[in-house]
Amino acid sequence: MPWWQSCLCALRCTDPPSTILPRALNSQHFAPYLADYAEPEARALLAGSSQTADVLGPALERDDRWQGCLVVPAFDESLEALQQQIDALAATQVLLILVINAPQNASAEALARTQDLFRQVTAARHAHVIVVDRVSAPWRLNPKHGVGLARKIGTDLALALIEQGRIRSPWILQTDADVALPPTYTDLLHEVSPQIPSGVKIFPHTHFSGDPTLHFAAQLYDQHMDYYVAGLRAAGSPYAHHSLGSTIAVHAVTYAAIRGYPRRSAGEDFYLLNKARKIAPIEALAEPLLTIQARLSERVPFGTGPALRDIVATLQSDPSGGSYLSYHPKCFEALGSAIRALDHWAKEPAVTLDADIAQRLSTLGFDRFKKNLAKQPTTAAKRQQSVHDWFDGLKTLQFIHGMQSTWPDCPLQRTLAQSPEFSQSR
Repeated sequence: MPWWQSCLCALRCTDPPSTILPRALNSQHFAPYLADYAEPEARALLAGSSQTADVLGPALERDDRWQGCLVVPAFDESLEALQQQIDALAATQVLLILVINAPQNASAEALARTQDLFRQVTAARHAHVIVVDRVSAPWRLNPKHGVGLARKIGTDLALALIEQGRIRSPWILQTDADVALPPTYTDLLHEVSPQIPSGVKIFPHTHFSGDPTLHFAAQLYDQHMDYYVAGLRAAGSPYAHHSLGSTIAVHAVTYAAIRGYPRRSAGEDFYLLNKARKIAPIEALAEPLLTIQARLSERVPFGTGPALRDIVATLQSDPSGGSYLSYHPKCFEALGSAIRALDHWAKEPAVTLDADIAQRLSTLGFDRFKKNLAKQPTTAAKRQQSVHDWFDGLKTLQFIHGMQSTWPDCPLQRTLAQSPEFSQSR
């Protein structure tokens, strides 16, 4: 049995609530990941270095214990936004791991702002804050690794502290500096049950801006993403969830099992969840609602910031938003047909798939997948699981994009007006 499977099995124990956390989470769960895949900061901590040159703060100068932790990467951010988060956590027994970072190719202006933030936060010496210095020249990030590496550094440190018993909750909160934390945000970290579920939890969210045009653009973007998730759900996809890094809580065992965040300059949240869903559940929480500041950011090559910029440009020619386009509903109908066809094939592998579906799946590598699977002894249940693992969130998105040539994008507001069920995804 792979080590990560034994980790998950160990959590399905029957220890009483008072003892499950210190006994269930120990080196057998995390040692392989921390030894082979963790970033240098986490390995140094485990080797006995309470602080390294780039990990600072009084939180590590004492042998303190925390109920949980929150990891926040920060590049080109202001102290004002972060100070709200620092203050919100001050009385919660929650450790803030702040990874202040900059890519090696950062503009002089962005670098100066980030360095100023680093000086201000470290000078404050908050008792519940660890600051990772990835903005000083020796430790700046490879531009190709970007925010993914920043999140990985912080979460690896959290995992090391959990293994040491210095953090009690196995849930590692993840967010960004532009998020306002509601009072009940950290309640998850105080939950204790006889059987600790692994996986990922996703908080509901909304984007907000005081600028009316940007706020409307953010509303359209949220509707677009809600619509996509609702479309996947209607099609029967097991990957019907939002993928936004600032809304995630990942279980320590799940995080270690999937080898942490990918080192990517964007999309690290999508790929983390895509891997996690294959081994553990992803739960969409009903509350509390996170409010995210809508910003026209250029810090990442794609994602919310660039998307909002494009929408604002669209609104300049059509302030009503009626020309803002999203996927045609027929794309999700086709996805549902493909998922049902794959499920049928898993039960009866001799079945012939519909020619159009077969061709579209073939472009995604289904023929190779089917050939490789045929070489292995398997059952219908295992084929079903293999199909769901193969036709994952990435291939689902690629399938939808492939359908756009047949069913071009259409106005989102018109689609939601004609199919209101697609607006009920949260």
